Amino acid sequence: MSDATLVSTTLSRAQAFARARGLSLYLVGGFLRDALLDRDRVLLNVDLAVASRALETARALAAELRGAYICLDEPMGSARIVVSSGEARLELDLSDFRGATIQDDLARRDFTVNAMALPLEAWGGGAAWKDKLLDPLGGRQDLAAKRLRACFPKTFEEDAVRILRAFRFSAELGFACEPSMTPLMREAAPKLAQISGERVRDELIAVFQTDRASWVLGQLNELGALDVLFPELSPGRGVAQGGYHHLDVFGHQLETVAQCDRMLRDFAEFSSELRAPLSAYAGTEVVERRSRAALIKLSGLFHDVGKPATRRTKDDGEIWFIGHEQFGAELIEAVTERLRLSNREADLVRHLVLYHLRPGHLSREPQLTRRAIFRFFRDLGEDGPACLLVWWADRMATRGPSSHLDQIDQQRARLEELLRAYFLKPEEAVRPPRLMDGHQLM
Repeated sequence: MSDATLVSTTLSRAQAFARARGLSLYLVGGFLRDALLDRDRVLLNVDLAVASRALETARALAAELRGAYICLDEPMGSARIVVSSGEARLELDLSDFRGATIQDDLARRDFTVNAMALPLEAWGGGAAWKDKLLDPLGGRQDLAAKRLRACFPKTFEEDAVRILRAFRFSAELGFACEPSMTPLMREAAPKLAQISGERVRDELIAVFQTDRASWVLGQLNELGALDVLFPELSPGRGVAQGGYHHLDVFGHQLETVAQCDRMLRDFAEFSSELRAPLSAYAGTEVVERRSRAALIKLSGLFHDVGKPATRRTKDDGEIWFIGHEQFGAELIEAVTERLRLSNREADLVRHLVLYHLRPGHLSREPQLTRRAIFRFFRDLGEDGPACLLVWWADRMATRGPSSHLDQIDQQRARLEELLRAYFLKPEEAVRPPRLMDGHQLM
């Protein structure tokens, strides 16, 4: 069953469930926004609002749909039903009104484009549902204008994660934040420290999965929110790196994410035969809905986090950061734990920080041997191409007066040689067949 079919079938059954019990259920939030925009994300999650007793209703509806029931927030009256059919999976979230009426509920939501509602029985049967849409705050007009506007002045004070959501929507949808929201977000930014790691993670990973992650990080930096989210980055501000760099440590890490955005968008700078396998590799989900591309950008943001503590200046003025990759790999563990990343994700990010210099060492070799290629991928495994991509973004973000720009062609050639070995000729050096195993030896 396709995602679209699962959504249609589930909502039809939910309509019958509501009619049989005399319930008034409303479709709300991002489901309607995405439906009005004809976005595919409409298939991933559906929000429903009910006047009261949402938990009780969700349990009964889960039984009716033969889905899994999950309590999200008991005090706030919020629960999730997960319905699956084959590979298709739908999350149906039910919540109590945030107020006495559906209009009161909409007035307390985050942004006007998410503050629309539709009686569940009106859904289906073509586009006629749009005429029955409840839109007290002008969300459809803001959608048409590609404008993001807060529903009420205390929206960010009430829930600071909405700061991240605002920029995530801007990055995903290409919407502009209304200027009046800027002081409200700046004032609420310190409260991001009180938000659970899981909620911060979900918003940030969604940002990193767009090609505007560096822009979002820049906006968060201007608000002072980046220091709240990642205090580990703050020591890099103003730390000069010498002639190979044109930016301080902090600025270089942001620029590395910008280079990731550019590179991962379509891999246009690589040879044509590498673009498809690279795109599939980067788009692979390490865990559900969290792609390898997003973790590459997170690693790019933190690849030099160990530099401030390891900075040394020689007598001749030359600056060194010996051991910064090992120290950075230790620092990143606190970040991955705070974001509640899975063990596999945390290992990936740590590997990319720890080994991000290694491709650079290989790139200076006049010729890569099969042994060198084998040892690189033996140590990094399937994280090898990700390490190469982080290094290349790092390299392209390094453009100081002493940087050897004349070496870029050779470095790109070595980079592609390693990528070809992994994706196109793995049997030659990456995973060569064993000449003899233990049974044959005996």
